[in-house]
Amino acid sequence: MRRFVLGTAGHVDHGKTTLVRALTGIDTDRLPEEKRRGITIELGFAPWSLGAGGAPGEDNVEVSIIDVPGHRRLVHTMIAGAIGMEVVMLVVAADEGVMPQTREHVAACELLGIRRAVVVVTKMDRVGEELARLAGDEAVELLAGRMQAEVVLCSARTGEGLDAVRDAVRRALTALPPPAAAPRARLGVDRVFSVRGAGTVVTGTLVEGKIPLGAPLYVVGTGRAGERSAEGEVHKTSARGLHVHDRAVDVAEAPTRLALNLAGLPLESVHRGDLVTDDPSIVPTRRIDVSLRATAPVRSGMSVSVYIGTARSSGKLDLLGEPLEDGRRLARLRLADALAVVGGDRFVLRGSDVDGPAGAVLGGGEVLDARPPPSLRKRGRAARLAVLEALFVSRDAQAVMRALALESSPRPLLRDVLPSRFSLPAAELERAADKLGDKGELARIKRIGWVPRTALVELAVEARGLVAAHQKKNPLDRGMVLETLRARLAERAGAEAADEIIKLAASKSGSVAGEPIVVEGDVVRAPQITAASASGALGALGAALTALEKAELKGLTEFGVKEASGASPKEVKAILAKLVREGHAIHAGELWFFRAGIDALRAKVKEHLDKHGRMSIADFKDLSGLGRRQAIPLLELFDREGVTRREADDSRVRGK
Repeated sequence: MRRFVLGTAGHVDHGKTTLVRALTGIDTDRLPEEKRRGITIELGFAPWSLGAGGAPGEDNVEVSIIDVPGHRRLVHTMIAGAIGMEVVMLVVAADEGVMPQTREHVAACELLGIRRAVVVVTKMDRVGEELARLAGDEAVELLAGRMQAEVVLCSARTGEGLDAVRDAVRRALTALPPPAAAPRARLGVDRVFSVRGAGTVVTGTLVEGKIPLGAPLYVVGTGRAGERSAEGEVHKTSARGLHVHDRAVDVAEAPTRLALNLAGLPLESVHRGDLVTDDPSIVPTRRIDVSLRATAPVRSGMSVSVYIGTARSSGKLDLLGEPLEDGRRLARLRLADALAVVGGDRFVLRGSDVDGPAGAVLGGGEVLDARPPPSLRKRGRAARLAVLEALFVSRDAQAVMRALALESSPRPLLRDVLPSRFSLPAAELERAADKLGDKGELARIKRIGWVPRTALVELAVEARGLVAAHQKKNPLDRGMVLETLRARLAERAGAEAADEIIKLAASKSGSVAGEPIVVEGDVVRAPQITAASASGALGALGAALTALEKAELKGLTEFGVKEASGASPKEVKAILAKLVREGHAIHAGELWFFRAGIDALRAKVKEHLDKHGRMSIADFKDLSGLGRRQAIPLLELFDREGVTRREADDSRVRGK
């Protein structure tokens, strides 16, 4: 069995609802006002079974009919109903022919991607066959170059031609290719109501995917001023019940009309225009980038009404770049209300002060990027145009990923932004990025995304420069603190990319200019700065070390080092810290000592204790030749080292 969604279209009072009733036996006008006024106001729905056809092996064909209003003030409802239609049944009255709403409905259907129509000329019992055929020819002329069409004449009142309508519809539907596999389920909500004992129920056209009973779902809510957050909302729920044309099912598969009982969700949380889906990546958006085919003059900054799915919002139009070869435009739509939009969605624009050949329809097209970055200034605008041209003109996944990575650079293009955002499938884009990675054009940043290899190399060169600049400014430091370098790079490219940049800067890759940096524990240094003996160092550092060596066990204060080296007080502190850190000097109390002298003294102390078992302060003074000023801090140093242990009388014994 194959399921299809078929919709009506056409001018008010041309007999759409009467035709549906004649074909299905169901009156889709359900509201009292519709009965009283004799016109359709809200969307109507009816199942229609076309059976298996006459040829052997033909599938049963089950159709969900969407009957739309034809009045000019209800075109917004008509567009909401057209979502998911695969074939349109364009109804034209034989006694009137093509009328204004015929043209506007056709324009909307074409912009929504419907490419096949059955033109049903109704009320042929009111005029002769010749006039009825003229009405059909006029409709075919309107559809020329826009949709494949077959014309059928009928009278819903007498029943003449209804079998021909069935046959034509069946031919149009079965000529469609099977639906492609969908990465998600999506249903645009067009009705919301409550059923006693069941709770909130929504209806809509399941345009892709399938929903099993009990499946976890999300209701992506549109944002409306005064009702909900202007940024929209997302509610978690599940499929408590599924009904396809009043028949309970365990699994609903697109395309079909569906009534969906939502678990645990109050009635006021769901509105017409919301989207029900199993894809958590879909979130409301107030900014979309599109390809636009204009059917009336458009300009940047103009106010428009935007129709996507079953939702609509006012908005502003920004045209980007020059017209393309086919006259289409790349554009940005800034929406007043947040809508649930997926890359690849079709949309229609209408204007309040427009009355052209397609009525108030200004144009429409395809959503290229459902969640674009906000900036359209200077470099950002050029990069954005490159992305949109790749999405629409070339439609090449590698070109798209290359452009997206450049736009995001130097920050990584994150893998998790791809689902539901672009007009190309996320899986196809990921494969393209991995191929570009294999070619060396993109660098993989762990599993989170990609960055252009050239940007990574530039940042690695910058990292080497930062380390070199730090050491030039602070020549006595052991190096730049690794976390400081990481934080500086993260400001530009993000924390995950920073680690990859440091790794590349430390590698011997010939693509990175300059000498590799050296990572040692918590610091990173330039390769020419080593931890070798500083005794050969020039300038203040060398002078300080020479002065300490000459002072022997008398040691030097900071002031003494300053006098000997000629360095500033700040530089003296850095010099002494470096000499201690690198093992050339020892700090005890207020004095600094040349390490070799302290090592020799330590050996004498150990020898004395081994021989005598105890050492008094007087013994230490005799052993070292030092006065109290040096003796006390050095004894305390040996105590801290565990060489000696202080007793109650201040004498020392061998430490642990």
